[in-house]
Amino acid sequence: MGEKINRIRINRLYSSNNLFDEIIFHDGVNLILGEKFDNSSIKGRKTNGVGKSMSIEFLDFCFLNDYDKSRISKIPKEVFDIEEYIILDLNIGHEDITIKRNRKECDKPIISRNGKIVSFDKIQDAREYLTSLIFPRLNGKQIPSFRNLFSILIRDERSEFKDIVKCHDLTKRIPDDLSAHLFLLGISLEQYRNTLNIIKEIETTKKVLSENRKELTQGGKKKLPDVRAELNALDAELQKMEEAIDGFKTYETFDSIESEILELENLMDQLRKRQKALRHDYEKIRKMPKPEQIDEKEIALVYNQFKNDLGDSVVKSLKEVVGFKNKIEEFQRTLVNKKARELEKQLKDIAEQIRILDDEYSEKLKIIDNQGVLKNLKSSLKIYESKKDVCSYTKYLFDEYEKNAKKKKVLELQRNQENLKIDEQIDKNKDNINSFIDTILEIHESIMGNKECSFEITTTDNGKVKTPIKLELRIYDDGSHSVDRTKVFIYDMALLFNQYTRLRHPLFLVHDNIFDVDQDTLVQCLNYVYKQEEQFQDFQYILTLNRDKIEDEERRNSICMDIDEHQVAIFTKERKFLRKDYQEN
Repeated sequence: MGEKINRIRINRLYSSNNLFDEIIFHDGVNLILGEKFDNSSIKGRKTNGVGKSMSIEFLDFCFLNDYDKSRISKIPKEVFDIEEYIILDLNIGHEDITIKRNRKECDKPIISRNGKIVSFDKIQDAREYLTSLIFPRLNGKQIPSFRNLFSILIRDERSEFKDIVKCHDLTKRIPDDLSAHLFLLGISLEQYRNTLNIIKEIETTKKVLSENRKELTQGGKKKLPDVRAELNALDAELQKMEEAIDGFKTYETFDSIESEILELENLMDQLRKRQKALRHDYEKIRKMPKPEQIDEKEIALVYNQFKNDLGDSVVKSLKEVVGFKNKIEEFQRTLVNKKARELEKQLKDIAEQIRILDDEYSEKLKIIDNQGVLKNLKSSLKIYESKKDVCSYTKYLFDEYEKNAKKKKVLELQRNQENLKIDEQIDKNKDNINSFIDTILEIHESIMGNKECSFEITTTDNGKVKTPIKLELRIYDDGSHSVDRTKVFIYDMALLFNQYTRLRHPLFLVHDNIFDVDQDTLVQCLNYVYKQEEQFQDFQYILTLNRDKIEDEERRNSICMDIDEHQVAIFTKERKFLRKDYQEN
């Protein structure tokens, strides 16, 4: 074992009140077998199977997986009491460790170290504590995070085993983090993490650049050079206006006349508003119906129709009615005409006032505007200020765009420099990496019967890629579902058994339902692992597997290992892990 990392050895998984049968683990291959079961979903809720995968969920829960990301959170309370402790006994190096955790206080695990209990109020504090036990002589810059390490130590079925790097639930959009992989391969994490931070900055800068461009071009309606040309023209126009205004302001009479001009502008504004209101009133009067438009024949018709019903007391002669109408007409005509004449006079007076003020205004403006540039001092200054604001903001956007464009170039240069440092790290560890590749080839030959495969670790400067390093394993007939799973198996086994990578490996590995492969590949994989028990006595490989996949092979003696001897748990429809049927919430 290496000096910088301690081995993890799992001993026992159990619960405080015997929720499930305890599972005792040993060195070498540990098989958790199950009966094939229809794991269908009903109205969005998953029906529990026999419990192979759930037993791994419980193991991962003890290794401080996020509760809300675990299927354990979906188990009904009546099946799994929230105060029930899940307990894991293990060794980290020479330390005896017990981890206790329940659902009620899932972020407050209890850890016992050589009989001494340590409690935690935060899950992250507990993770850091265990990290210090696993990596006693390495600091945080040199090591992966606790959960990042366990992402490649415990591969559950939700990863679908599609990729050697993507160890997480593929339904979650989680960025790839190669820290654990690089650590095992002996590549410095400092340069890798520096590059990741730079890539994040580049992405942020790209977004800002895009927003700047979008605003400058009005959402792409204009081209950036055209906007630049318009800005130059506007800037030239403003310069001329500014020179004219400055010239007026330096004229000896400007200060004394400026206030008079502005006062005249205000007076004329007020008069024009009053003029508009009076014109509105005048038009209303002019459009009123004239009294004589009321037809006397219509009056007679209405009168004769209703006179019998009105009664003698209120009945007037038709002549009286018509006479009254004529009086009303005369009165109304007199009032309307009088009001109309008053409005006409007011309009005439205001028009004359405006004319006089406008003449005065023109004369005063001529004194300071001998070139006739300013037609209206107030509006000219307003236009100038408005255009000045537009010009200033556009210049600001261009400055921001250019600043961020430059920043992006600098960051991309920094990324390339960090990539060169990573390349140096790869070259420095070339012998170890070549040894790792040899191990991959040996495993591939043992399983597939040939060495038609390859492994590469390279840096990438592709702007679309969010990670600076690419790990790629190609094997025979690459691309199929079965081959993807075989690829992950070969890669993980190479990390576990290569003479260099295993010096940095906790020597603990879990594969949950990885062998959805053809029977021949399954047999060869199991036989390969079994052979490693003969050479290595210091590792644990925990594998969940459907019992029916190996029964025929056992009968044919195709599998070298004794299945019963390596079996640590078996679950059936009658004997499930949690002993109950339920649907996940």
